[in-house]
Amino acid sequence: MRILPARAKTFCHEQPLVALLACGFALGGLSGCSEHSSVTGSDPESTDEKFDQSETALTTGYSGGQDIVVAAYNDGTDGAPTILYTQSTRTVLTGASTMGWSYSVDKGQNWKYGGRVLPPKDWAVLWGDPALTTSHTHYGFVFMSNLAIPSSKMPAAGISGPVNNYLGGACIARSKDGGKHFDVYGMLTNESHFYDGGSMAAANTGEIYASFVDVDTNQIDVWRAENDGAPFKLMTPTPFGDKKIYSHPRIRTSPYDGTLYVAAQAANWAVYMTRWTRQAWTKPILVSDGSAELYPNTKFTTGTVLRNGPQFSFDIGAASTETGHDAIRVMYTKRDLSGFWAAPEWGTTPGNLNTPGDQFNPNVRAWPGFFGVPPVWKATFMNRDPKAADKVDLEQGNLAYLPNGTRIYVPLYAIEKILVCPDLRPASNAAGFIDPAGHYGGGYWGDYDDLEMIGFDSAGNARFLRTVSDSSMGCVQRSQYTSHHVHITAGIFD
Repeated sequence: MRILPARAKTFCHEQPLVALLACGFALGGLSGCSEHSSVTGSDPESTDEKFDQSETALTTGYSGGQDIVVAAYNDGTDGAPTILYTQSTRTVLTGASTMGWSYSVDKGQNWKYGGRVLPPKDWAVLWGDPALTTSHTHYGFVFMSNLAIPSSKMPAAGISGPVNNYLGGACIARSKDGGKHFDVYGMLTNESHFYDGGSMAAANTGEIYASFVDVDTNQIDVWRAENDGAPFKLMTPTPFGDKKIYSHPRIRTSPYDGTLYVAAQAANWAVYMTRWTRQAWTKPILVSDGSAELYPNTKFTTGTVLRNGPQFSFDIGAASTETGHDAIRVMYTKRDLSGFWAAPEWGTTPGNLNTPGDQFNPNVRAWPGFFGVPPVWKATFMNRDPKAADKVDLEQGNLAYLPNGTRIYVPLYAIEKILVCPDLRPASNAAGFIDPAGHYGGGYWGDYDDLEMIGFDSAGNARFLRTVSDSSMGCVQRSQYTSHHVHITAGIFD
């Protein structure tokens, strides 16, 4: 990496977790113990266990003296119903929403179903791809985004099958109580273009950002609110200039000076990054070692095929040396020599210590440290063990250094043998590309998930939480556009 944030010490005068997330320096070592909990499907006061949830975003908030962990997801909970399924298709009706969330007030041990945000006036459907962030000015203000279908594009009889041609913007919802309740805050649209994906970030200088890939223009649209009470406005020009973009974006802000960074995959599948100088976007630079994978499939020995989403992640944290060249660390999926998908050892070669099978859906989060608490660079990925039939593992570890300066990433199990239950949608060119190896298509089970630092254990070590789709309640039904059961599980680890 050669894009560097300004390096400056930050001192915190507030105690909530989200206040600490912008503070500290130094390096982290190896990883500690792991546990897991059910995010959805277990709240006795809700009916979410009767429906299905997948694909997540995470953040933390603070309100009423409580640190709160918030998980947003594509939520099938719908008592109306406004989404009707048959074996071969689905019909989406006006009023449908998959913009759901849950929250925890005990560091991810137990979760309460929050509900769904419903479409506002002039908007017909709110349709998934969640993103979350928390204001650095008011820690009770949590923002969530979802894709949206305007009423002007909605057929009177509903939508049968894919909704892509009808998407025309995004919904921003805001919580004032740390993520327990959300209300529509604003609707974003750029000439009703098809938005996909979604990523949000908040700066310690007050701004709130939301980003999406504009599929109609093959560009990343970034929206900016000056503060957590201001409207979102579309930033121009777009971050990557005339470079065509074909993946969801990921955005992060520097914990030191609030600078916004944007990463996405271009037509050559390589990952590029740029940053906003508050006057212009810098020239995009290549941050992957050649092409990374884009929407690859994972094939199981049973014949099950699992479709995957964007395959890269990055964060900004404490650098290991005074040169600061690793203050930003990127992890992405490549294909190894045996033809498997493999999240690489960070910055070096594919393989994760030559782990067999497929490694995919990597996430990276940095904890910059605070007053004697050392920084940590945490990375996670999903692993398909060739011997495990229709099951995957969640693995986690630290992006660390040996005393001689050698980079090392040793993955450890966070959750083992998670049953997968993808739907039965046929093979298709999901990303708009031609893949001669035939890796596109396959069943949907949740394209991506998230990783967040959520607090500290009793010894003062930073604790992280990673959400995953989980079908351990049994794969009892599969059709073209849905499967059951699919819920959300959280892995929690040092």
